[in-house]
Parts: sequence; C-alpha cells; structure tokens
Amino acid sequence: MSWLDQFYSLPVTIPLSLGALLVIGLLIRQNVGRRVILGLSLFLYLRYMVWRGIYTIPEQTLVTMVVGWTVFMAELYGLFQYGFFAFQVWSPLDRTPPPMTSIPTVDIMVTVVDEPLDILKRTLVGCIYQEYPKDRFTVYVLDDGHRDEVRELAASLGCAYLRRPDRPLHAKAGNLNHALKQSNGELVAMFDVDHVPVTSFLKETVGFFEDQKVAFVQTPHHFYNPDIFQRNLRLEQELKNEQALFFRMVQAGRDRHNSAFFAGSSGLFRRGPLEEIGGFQTQTISEDLHTSLILHSRGYQSRYLNKVLSAGLMPETLEGYLKQRTRWAIGSIQVLLRDNPLTIRGLTLAQRIDYFGSIFYFFFGIPRVICLLAPLAMLLFNVPPLNADVWPMSIMFFSFFLASVMAIRTVSRGSRNAFWSDIYEMTMCFTLSGAVLKTLLLPRKEQPFVVTPKGQQVTERARSELAMVRPHLLIFGLLVIGIALGTQRWWQAGATPGLGVSLFWGSANFFLLTIAILVAIGQSQVRRMFRLPRAFTTELRAGNQLIPATTIDINEAGVALRVRHPLFTQLDSASVFFTTHSGERLQLKGRIVRQEPTATGDVVVGIQFMSMDDRAMQALLVTIFSESLHWNMATSFKPSASHSLRSLIKALSVVWRPRISRRRQIPRVSFCAPCQVETVNSSFSGTTRDVSYGGLSVQFAPPLQESLVGTILHLQGVTMKVFPVETTDRPTHTLVRFRVDHIEDGEQRWRDLHTASWQ
Repeated sequence: MSWLDQFYSLPVTIPLSLGALLVIGLLIRQNVGRRVILGLSLFLYLRYMVWRGIYTIPEQTLVTMVVGWTVFMAELYGLFQYGFFAFQVWSPLDRTPPPMTSIPTVDIMVTVVDEPLDILKRTLVGCIYQEYPKDRFTVYVLDDGHRDEVRELAASLGCAYLRRPDRPLHAKAGNLNHALKQSNGELVAMFDVDHVPVTSFLKETVGFFEDQKVAFVQTPHHFYNPDIFQRNLRLEQELKNEQALFFRMVQAGRDRHNSAFFAGSSGLFRRGPLEEIGGFQTQTISEDLHTSLILHSRGYQSRYLNKVLSAGLMPETLEGYLKQRTRWAIGSIQVLLRDNPLTIRGLTLAQRIDYFGSIFYFFFGIPRVICLLAPLAMLLFNVPPLNADVWPMSIMFFSFFLASVMAIRTVSRGSRNAFWSDIYEMTMCFTLSGAVLKTLLLPRKEQPFVVTPKGQQVTERARSELAMVRPHLLIFGLLVIGIALGTQRWWQAGATPGLGVSLFWGSANFFLLTIAILVAIGQSQVRRMFRLPRAFTTELRAGNQLIPATTIDINEAGVALRVRHPLFTQLDSASVFFTTHSGERLQLKGRIVRQEPTATGDVVVGIQFMSMDDRAMQALLVTIFSESLHWNMATSFKPSASHSLRSLIKALSVVWRPRISRRRQIPRVSFCAPCQVETVNSSFSGTTRDVSYGGLSVQFAPPLQESLVGTILHLQGVTMKVFPVETTDRPTHTLVRFRVDHIEDGEQRWRDLHTASWQ
C-alpha cells in the first residue's frame, strides 16, 4: 500500500476529518482563528478533490470516462472558486475615514434613464444636503431618458441638468463621459438613481484623496428593500441580503491588495486619473470593473471604506434580477477577452488573482448545470458519474462541506447564510450559462446595456415568473423520475457502484431546486415605496389628544407608530410631529388607516400622510435617509448554520401561507356585558362580545327574526345610534357587528369603558 493509499484509508481519514472539524468548532466557539478556520476548510476541500480524481473516476467504458471526467472538472471549478474566495477574504482591511485638510471641489453625478421621479428625488435630496461647504460641490442630473419632468425636478432642487444628444452611445459609461466634459470638479462622485447618500458621504470619503496616488474610493452598496430571495420566500428577517458577502467582506479583503473596484455607484473619483485613461471605459458593458482595472494597471491606488454611506434598491422581480446578473456576467467576460488581468501590464500578482477571481466567478453557471445533471446519468441511464461507496464518499465530502458550513459565519463576519450560496447559484445557473457561452463564442458581437428595472410595484397579475425557471422545472421533473427509478433499482438489486451516491446527490439537488423554483413564485408587493425601520420619538395628535409615540417604520407616504393606548376618536385625521435632522419641529398631516393591538399591550397606528409641501418633503427625506448609523445597525445580525438550515426548511412552506391584512382604524377588544337594543318595532336584550370606539359586536339569543334598521343601543350608561354592518346567523344565536353612527348620551362613559377593557 502506497503512502497515498494509507493517507486515504479510513483509519487515517476518519480521525483527520473529526480532528479538523473539532478544531474549527473550538475556534468558532472562541471567535478566534478565522485564518486557521479558512485554511483547514480549504485543506479538507483539496483533500477531497485529490481523492475524487485518483480513486473515483469511472473507467468501465468511454462513456463513463467522459461523464466522470466532465463531472470531476465541474467539481474542480468549485475548488478553484473557493481558493479565490479564500485569497480575497484572507485578511480584510478595515479603514476609518481620514480627516480632511483641504476641501476640493466635487461634482456629484446621478444617472437616470426612465426610473420613477420619486426615486430620483430621494437621491437628489440626499446629494444636495451633504455636510460639505455648499460652494464646493455641484449636483448634476445626467438624464439619458430625455424627460422634461426630470429637468423640472432638477431645477426645483437647484441641481444642474445634463442631456446628451447621442443617448444610445456607450450607455451609462457614455453618459458619465459626456458629463465629465461638461464639469470641472476636482473629484467626481457617482450615484445610481436609486442610491441615496447619507449627508456625511463626502465628509467621510474626501479625506482619502490627501494621498495623491489614490484614484478612487468605493463604499458598500446597501439595500433598504428585500432582495427577491428574502421577499419571495418571506425570509426578510432570517436571510442576509444576497450581495452582503461581496460588499462587506470580499471588497474589504481586496482592499488589502489594492484591488477593490468601483461598483458602479456610491464611489468617488479623482478627475485627473480618470481623464488620463479616457474616462470610463466604453469597450465593455462592465464600465465599473473595467475602469478600475485600467486605473490599477496604471499604478493608481484605491480605497475601500467598509461603512454604509448610501442605500439603494434591489430588483423587485426575478426577471430584473437575472437581467442585472446577466449584464455583470457578460461584461466580466468582455473584460477578460479585452484586458485579461493575468496578462495586462502594471498589476501586482495579488491584483491579478483578485481580478481574475472576480471574472472567474461568473463561469459558475456551467459547472452548476453539470452538477445538477450528474446524478441523472446514473438514475436514468445507469451511467455512474463516479465510482464510490456511500460511506467513504460521505466521510470525504461531508468533512469539507461541514467545515465550510461551520466557517461561513466567522469567515464572512455574518454577511452570508450558510447553504444559501447554492440556492443563489442554482437560480441563476441556466441564464448565466447561456450568456457566458454566447459571449465566448461571439466575442465581437455588440452586447446591449440592459438597465436594471428598479422601483417596480409587483401586483397579483405579475406574481408568477415561472417562465424564467423553465429549465429548472424540466430538471425537477427528470429528478422525480430518476429518484423513483433509482430507488426501485436499489430495492430490487441492491447497491451498485455510484447508485447510492447518485440517489443522495439527486435528492439534495431536488431539495435545492425546489427552493430555487419557489423564488419565481413572486409575492405581491402593495407598496412601491418601502417603509424603513426607524425609531424616532414623536407626538401624535388626533382630535384633542396629544399622545407620545415612537415610529416603527416610515417613508414619505406614511408611518407606523407605537402608542400605549388606541386612539378613541371617530376622526380619521391626525398629525405627526417630528424633530428633523436639523433640529426643526416638523408637523405632517395624515389620516389614520389602521390600529392594531400588539402582544405587549401597545397599539400600532398606521398613518397615511396627506399632501405636503416640498420643504416638508425634503426635511422628511433627509431625516429618514441622513444617518449612516441606521444602515450600519441593520448589518449586525449574524446567522448561525442551524439558523440558516431552518430558513431553508421554512422556505418550503411559508410561501404558501396567505398574507393576513388587518386594516381596522380602531381596534376591538373583548368586552362581555349585557346591553339593550331598541328598534322601530321592538326592544330586546343582547350581550356584547367586543367593542371599539367606533363599533361593537353583540350576540342575541334566540336568533333574531327582524330588521335592525334604526337601532338605538344602551350599554352601561351609554346611549348610541348604531347600524349593522355584518350579521351571522347560527342555530342558537345571531352575532351582529354594529358601527357606531352617533353617541347620543354618555360619550365620556363610552371612552372610559373602552379604556378599562383595553387595560
């Protein structure tokens, strides 16, 4: 027996696997040794792939060899990708904003095509309220949609407006380059139309340019709406944003190697180096990655400030999400074919690895499709993709898989849920495979720049996007057939080489594929403007009551407030008083649209704002979006492996549960008391079941046989005129829900009764 055979024998592999996992577990428990954890998981992955290549490739026939080596190469891609990831996150750099010793002029550029005006307005308000000398920066609106209403909005906010005559030329890069020729600021900040900067954006980034070698500064992208996985699977509270790992960890790791790249928005450039390379690169549709690569190859440096200083929108639909990722994939391949980071002059070795790793990632679709199909070769055609028994395969595979699952929380600093990378890649794999192959086969074909749709309102009619997952549905059906046939073969003939592994592999693919398909069953989205969680201390005035309140969530259309007691008023109008970012007291008028009791005894009051003037709107927007603390606090949650596994299981069931919408203006509380009802023709007794200030439910026994029109109700010293809104007949009684039309006597008593019932 050779030393290699001894190394892979069970007496060695079992204690080695258990020992490595034990060390990883202990380090995680102590929250130390992230590099050791990463190194051990990479070692176990490498050990598995060497074992796969030497001992498990089937050699029975030419067909089995072709299938075996194809599947092995697909798995080998995963090892290289994990290696690139480990290299990039090995030693993340955490910077702090340096002080400013000078105040350079800044041009803030906001690109817009056809996005809604309210989205653009939020971003422009964030730009014009920068905590930076007003005479040292100018906000430009770069309108590639050629809309007069955009021009009017820019003028109303005091922003410069630019419209180029050759709109289709070079898409976003062409738009920015046109603006560069029309402006002269020493620094140039860029924001997509949906990325709202906090008021301290310039104050916290400009200081980096004291170093004359710095060409650009990038900050993380943070998103205030859920991504399609969070929203469609209803896992907003359990699941981290799909892009969090890249912006919170990978970019910080690349910054150590001076290779963090511009991400298309929320970045700041020095004009000189940008003009030196001819502006933003127009040869590819990934102008951000390409421009960064060229600047780094010229010897310039970048800085990555890992602090959220802006917030934007994720695509609301699966179609929009796939369009965005397809553009990124095509653009990355174009960069590889035009300015290969492995061969372009001027880069360091670490920069070459980082840039190539970012491009290499977008090839994942092809290996992922192969691994989806691999178990079907055995289950449907009796062609084993590998020769391995379940027991040794389990030891070798699960040792590295469990190590990576255990490590993800520590290595990613809680920015990624374990297991979920498989879901993300499985959702995209077919679309991106086609895009990458097409770009490689037709490298000279011009690729259009597809704008990612933002600010869409997803209605019931547009919920299902199953057309986007047709290949997934086909493989899903084949897996059902294959698993059934494989199980039957196992039952009748027993285990054969590769059958047990293929059954497990196919079952795992079936589980993950099911969740990927469920992502296409979109959830209706009533609000286009998302409510942002904020805890502002406010006051609420309804009628004669002035009540202390705390905001729960808010946007420019409305607010949810937490108060101690329900509002005892039949008026639906109210006013909310805020202290704005500048310390001004702001009054916003609205109407009460709901009141809901909570488990803690408080009441959530929903207020829909009425029309407000432009000054109030700007003050509100700045108050909501101005503080970076709000966004950075939202990134603190760190999901464990067990938490992530539960979220996978939850995704299978929660999407089918109906959403319950409660819209009571005044909540009802249980209240059981005798009452007397008088109608035009008679009088009879009943018992209340619940009450609110605006209505009550009354049970009558025996069942009623007459009309309740023109009803007067007497209840513990209160006389009121009511009318029925819902009647439910039962064999033994009738339950009637009344609305209070007018309190004729005892209004204070009625309020006291309701207050006592609530308490």
